[in-house]
This record gives sequence, structure tokens and C-alpha cells, in this order.
Amino acid sequence: MRLKNKNSIPFLILFIIHTFLIGLAFYKSKNKKEIIIFLGSIMGFSYLLEFFVLNLFKGYKYMPNVLKNKSLDNILGAFLSQSIFVPFTAVYLTLTKSGITKKMLGGIYFSLIELLFLRLGVYKHNWWRTVYTLILIPIYFVISDYWYYMLAKKNELTRKISFFLMIMVTETNLFLLLAFLRKIRFGWGRYHAWTEHFLITPLYSITFSLFSCFTLKKYNGYWEKLKVILFDACLYQIFLRTKLFKTKIKLINYILIKSVMVFVYGTYRKWIFGGSK
Repeated sequence: MRLKNKNSIPFLILFIIHTFLIGLAFYKSKNKKEIIIFLGSIMGFSYLLEFFVLNLFKGYKYMPNVLKNKSLDNILGAFLSQSIFVPFTAVYLTLTKSGITKKMLGGIYFSLIELLFLRLGVYKHNWWRTVYTLILIPIYFVISDYWYYMLAKKNELTRKISFFLMIMVTETNLFLLLAFLRKIRFGWGRYHAWTEHFLITPLYSITFSLFSCFTLKKYNGYWEKLKVILFDACLYQIFLRTKLFKTKIKLINYILIKSVMVFVYGTYRKWIFGGSK
């Protein structure tokens, strides 16, 4: 990693600002678990959008110059944007009951940041335009308000989708960490490019998360957790044997890691639905 460079400074400043915002939101909130569920949910929406805009259609590119590999560096920039900058702001605005004016100002704020990043050369457009950011960010903030309201009302569909999104976000972040550590790589053919990896990984995570969501939602017992672990082990073997997956992690270690994660997902389930049934 190269932590000391001018490209990383704007990302670091924003990281500090938005970490302060989410910290303030948690400090003011009485129900911390509810905020974690809410944050995980709207972060999931950001991830799904980013899969299409960045991973699939290459709408823009981040250049924080923290990681030597440009593809990984690009994904790191996207992670900071979609996991921290935008969702943390959304949570803060929702919990402080900010009106439409502040949401519009939030859209202007992120649009100005985008223009500044373009000027600094730490970010560039392909087909994406700043006007899209100006329009979509306030819409995202409105959706954030609605989602929090429905979670507070314990709407069943909202809770089910939130459960899926929380698992998906956690799985995606786990695979992202393992990719940064060069422990795994998805792809086609003999050489697995990072661009291929970040196309396949979300599909793997979504498939696993859907199965986990439906299995653990029905009953949050040890047998259900075992079924999720076995399903993931089967996916692992299928991808490995079809040469769509390369890893430096032994199967037993992979299963141990994912077993811990499945118990984390069981905890998510308790937070969202309560109990074991």
C-alpha cells in the first residue's frame, strides 16, 4: 500500500467527515441495533447500483492511489463511496429528520465533491455525468427515509429485504477483504483478471445471500446454519472445479471462516425478526 500520496488525501478527509456523521447518528440513537440494520440495508442498495454502474458498465473510475493494482484501487475508491460517504450521510439525514431542502443540498454537496475529484484527477468519468449524481442522491435520501419508516413499522417485506441486503453487504465486504489480501480471485480461463473477479463476486454473494436469507428466516437453528454452510461449501467446490475460482485458502479454513459468518447472519436474523422462529 502507498498511504502517503496526494490522491488519497481527499478520500481521507471525506472518510473523517462521514465517520464523524455516523458516529453522531449512533450517539443520538437509543436503538443501536436498529441503526445497524438500517445502515446495512441502504448500503446494500448502493452496492447493487454500483454493480451495474461501475462493475458491469464502467461508468466511472476512482484513483485514490492507495493500492498498486489499478483495478483494486478503483474498487477501494468505490467501497469508500458506497459503504461510507453516501450511506453514512443518508443515515445521518434520516435520523435527524432532515427535510427535502437538506436532501437537495446533499445532492449538491456530493455533486460538488464529484467535480472537485474530477479536477484533482482522483476520479474520472466514462459515460457517467455529474447531473446523474445531482438527481439520484436526493432520491436515495428519500428512499432512505422511507426504508427507515417501514423498518420502524416492522413491515414484513422490508425486514426480509433488509435481512438479505445485510447478508449480501457482509459477504461482499468479506470477499473484498480477501481480494485485497490476494487470497481469492474469480475469473474465466487460465488468468483471472480483477475486472472478471468483480463481475462474478457479486453474483456469488447474491446467490449465497438469497439462500441464507430464505433458510435462516424460516428457522434460525443449528441445522439451518449447517445447511447454509454446506450450500456454501458446494458453491466453493463447483466454482473451484470449473476453474472459475482460484484461492490460497484451504477448504477447511474457508469453511471455518464462513461458519463464523453464518452465526453472524443468525445474529442479524435475531435483530431483525427476534427469536429463532
